[in-house]
Amino acid sequence: MVQNAKFELIFVVNLTHLRVIRHKLQTTTSKIPLIRLSSINPFLVELKRRGVDYSGILRRWDLPAGVPVSAELFVSALTVYEIVEESAIVADDPGLGYTIGRNLDLNQWDPIAKAVTDAETVGDMLRFFVVNALDHSSSTDFYVRTKGARTTFGFERVLVPPFAPSQNDAFYFGFFDRLLRQAAGVHWDRNEVLARVANPAVIPRDPENARLAQGDRSGMQISFPTAWQFSRLAKSAFSIEHRPDVVPHIPATLVDSVRIALQPHLHDSELNVEKAAKICGYEKRKLARLLSAQGTTIAKEVAALRAAVAREKLAESRIRIAAIGSEVGFKDPTVFSRAFKNWTGQSPQEYRRNNRD
Repeated sequence: MVQNAKFELIFVVNLTHLRVIRHKLQTTTSKIPLIRLSSINPFLVELKRRGVDYSGILRRWDLPAGVPVSAELFVSALTVYEIVEESAIVADDPGLGYTIGRNLDLNQWDPIAKAVTDAETVGDMLRFFVVNALDHSSSTDFYVRTKGARTTFGFERVLVPPFAPSQNDAFYFGFFDRLLRQAAGVHWDRNEVLARVANPAVIPRDPENARLAQGDRSGMQISFPTAWQFSRLAKSAFSIEHRPDVVPHIPATLVDSVRIALQPHLHDSELNVEKAAKICGYEKRKLARLLSAQGTTIAKEVAALRAAVAREKLAESRIRIAAIGSEVGFKDPTVFSRAFKNWTGQSPQEYRRNNRD
């Protein structure tokens, strides 16, 4: 939930990591605000555990209904914000986001696993997390800011939602509070920690938690004494087993971002320009302007994606041609054949015959 990571004060552990930071910052510009769809898995798993039917939520957004959701899919930030808000409604539990964030298995989330593995101090861990999170979202600017005796760890949303992202902030509060508490170890003092969230009312009161204050829709933050940054990380509080990356990195360009966001929706025969822009989290004219500057249009990208998927399935599978047409948004096989010939100069039958492995 990261376009340009902002560092007001950075303590770099080594030059190798500095080069990684610079590379990631240079390759995360000009993207639409996307989040890896698998970020909603903790919510779906919890709803399933409670016996709550969540299929209607995913169906409304035309998303796969299986759990866990694939880490290869990305969706707009607004889609994720709305999904987690609706999850609390169907669960009839305003504290759902906090509960899930509080109970999140930190050891299983790559940005944390990598950060704890590489860090020696609390400050190291937070800064490594900021960098690692770049691979999971282009919708949020995570940061670590230090001003005198106070340090703030938090994020700013690239796209501020038109509603209060109560559950999203509550999730992060539960997660941040627990993460900082475990990392600080014996130094933890809840009276020294203050968090700002969009809606404090959805977070159950706990005398052990950090203090809460009213924030806004633009982001969430938690502040603590700067001295804690230099404390040795209490690694014994984590049982991290570092795993190599097994998921693709977040798209590096605007066009790549659009293609990745639209990929799960190609079967929709009504995937027009306006709907495609909404999926990407943009107003239609704004996205059109951004793509025009890259020499393309929404319609061209949708057609190119459909053509690529159709070519791959024709060459590498024995799926019926009509079924392939349906998968890329064509209810009428004749219309699909005509479109495919416009794309490739060959009919689907000819293409399959000439490209069968």
